[in-house]
Amino acid sequence: MFKYMKYELKGTYKFILGVLALVFVLLTGMYAYSTRADSLFHSVDLFMPIGVILLFGAALTAFLYIVGSFRKELYEDSGYLTFTLPLTGNQILGSKLIAALFWFMVLGISVALYNFIMVLIFSPFDLNLSKLFSAISQGISIKASFYMILSMACSGVSVLLLIYFSMTLSKVTFRNKKIGGVWFVIFVILSGVLGYMDLEISRLIPYYLDLNTFHVQTPDLHNDLFQVQHQNNGLTLGISSGFAVTNIASFVYNFVLMIALFLGTGYLIEKKINL
Repeated sequence: MFKYMKYELKGTYKFILGVLALVFVLLTGMYAYSTRADSLFHSVDLFMPIGVILLFGAALTAFLYIVGSFRKELYEDSGYLTFTLPLTGNQILGSKLIAALFWFMVLGISVALYNFIMVLIFSPFDLNLSKLFSAISQGISIKASFYMILSMACSGVSVLLLIYFSMTLSKVTFRNKKIGGVWFVIFVILSGVLGYMDLEISRLIPYYLDLNTFHVQTPDLHNDLFQVQHQNNGLTLGISSGFAVTNIASFVYNFVLMIALFLGTGYLIEKKINL
């Protein structure tokens, strides 16, 4: 499994490094141009959004590349090598997920750090880092921030697993027929059904865990609980009011769903793929 994981990383590193290099060049150019008085970007309000947009673009590009790589292995000759290795379906899928998470982490950390460095170098304003971090910590605790990052990572893994499952199910259902868009239709339908179930579970079991105090709460304890800025995998954040809670039932549902998608996709790869 580790050799296959190494193979996955080796096969994708040139593309990922190319994306990083392009993002770094664009960031440097934009921040350097922003120092000009007549620049469109000569505003503190545009410094961080530029970095966020580029980070999203880099992550999306890498995501599409990783998804496309898996699809090629299902429908092209490279699949003969991959799916005839002495590995279980879960090991093949696990290696791909670990490699994908590794590259997403590299992209996220690299672009975020480089963007931060560019802000320090090119920003026309004096930034007090201690006050900045203090203001952030007052809005949301370290525990809640850690859970938010973990929740976003799990959400990304769930989406990737759902795509892998849809592709594999399409391959198994239609055998060797290359019907390009069927997997996407399956993905959209499953996303809608599973998302609706998540919302219904959250509504029927409205018990939340406060990530700052780890006390179980109900919505009536926060009048603005559903007027929030972010909700992901049952996570609800209210930055302005300083609370961060997660719906317990939704969290369990998404965790179980992620395991089920992993095991289901691994089973299809190992037992049902017809090369």
